[in-house]
Amino acid sequence: MATLNIRKIGRCALWISPVIIVPVAFFAAAPWLAQQPDALTLSVAAAAALFVMAYSQFLAARVNRRLDEVQIAGQRIANTRGMTIGSVAAVIVMMIPSLMNGLAGLAMRLASGSPEEAVKLGITIGFMLVVVLQVVGAGAVSLWWSKQLKKSAD
Repeated sequence: MATLNIRKIGRCALWISPVIIVPVAFFAAAPWLAQQPDALTLSVAAAAALFVMAYSQFLAARVNRRLDEVQIAGQRIANTRGMTIGSVAAVIVMMIPSLMNGLAGLAMRLASGSPEEAVKLGITIGFMLVVVLQVVGAGAVSLWWSKQLKKSAD
C-alpha cells in the first residue's frame, strides 16, 4: 500500500516537473540571455511561457478526463468564482500603497534603472499577480466545494 502511494506521488511529480523545470531553467539562463540580442531573449521568453501554458492545459485536460459530472460542476464553479475572487484580491493588493510601492520597487530593481524596462516589468509583474491570485482563489473555492460535498454525503 505504501509503495503504491510513493509510486503515485513519484508519477505525479514526474508529470508536473516540466512546469517547474522550464521556468527555473529560464531564470537560470537570465544572465546569459541579458548578453544576447533582444530578439533572442524575447523569443526564448515567449517559447518558455508558451510551453508552460500549453503543458499546463495538457495536464488539466488529462486530469479532467477522470472527473464525474459533480466534480466537473465543482471545477466550473471554482473557476468562475475563483477568477472573480482573484481579480478582486489583485485590485485590493494594488490599492494598498506599501504593497504597490514594493511591486514598483521590485520592477525598478529588476530593470537596472531603465524606466522603459521598469514599466514593462511592472506590467508583467501585475499580470502575474492577477493570474496567481486567480489560481489561489480557484483552489480555495475548489476546496470549499469539496468540503460541501463531503458534508452533504454524510
